[in-house]
Formats: sequence, structure tokens, C-alpha cells
Amino acid sequence: MLNNRRSELDIVVDILNLSKDGTNKTSILYKTNLSYSQLKNYLSILLEKDILKEVMVEQNGRDLKHYKTTSKGLNLLELSQEITNLLE
Repeated sequence: MLNNRRSELDIVVDILNLSKDGTNKTSILYKTNLSYSQLKNYLSILLEKDILKEVMVEQNGRDLKHYKTTSKGLNLLELSQEITNLLE
């Protein structure tokens, strides 16, 4: 990598990897080290493009919103890994 900053694609890949099995917004926020406004923007785009989906998960009698990578998102993860492998 040319610099220490993550590209937008790196951030998207991080979000999709974290969301493979479903996770909440707070977990994504802390593990990606994004600000709340940055995360909202990424989630909005990924949801709009059907790369990520919202799912409701019952926990302790409450319905909680989680985010899960879609099949389209999993395909994107595979393609990004193939590109990374080619560049190594």
C-alpha cells in the first residue's frame, strides 16, 4: 500500500467482512474505526446497492437491527480478494 490511509474499497471490504454473519451498527463502528457520520454514509450506500441488508434479530425479548452481507456483497468480497492476490 502506498500510504497508511485506507481506501474506500478497504473500508467497504472491512464492513462486509464484519457483516457476513450479521452484526450491529455499534460493532461495525468500533471495529472499522469510522465516525458515526462516515458509517451512516457507507451503510446507506451499501444498503441502496443491495450489498448489505438489514435484518431484525431477537435478543433478550427485543428486536434489534443487524446488518448482513448479501450474496452480491459476498461476490464483491471474493472479487476484491482475487484482485489483491493478483497484485501481490
